[in-house]
Amino acid sequence: TVAAEQKLGRCAGCPAAYDERLLERLRAWRAATAQRAKVPAFVVFTDATLQAIAERAPATLEDLGAITGVGRVKLDRYGAAVLDICRGGDGM
Repeated sequence: TVAAEQKLGRCAGCPAAYDERLLERLRAWRAATAQRAKVPAFVVFTDATLQAIAERAPATLEDLGAITGVGRVKLDRYGAAVLDICRGGDGM
């Protein structure tokens, strides 16, 4: 979809270069985070946003905040955990 393409910064059918293990860790963290907050997983981050994070593997809050779908509130709420996961941690 157009929205997914905007978040990814590429066409939806274009090949992606990302660490599949990173994406799986992000999905596991999102599921646990959503369960604790009693909200659907997409409220934490959409699939397209998680894929964009996995593709870019941001190293700083500024890098993470530059990804479409990561606004100020989500950056403040989840930024440290997401960066920890990108560095190989579990985000917990």
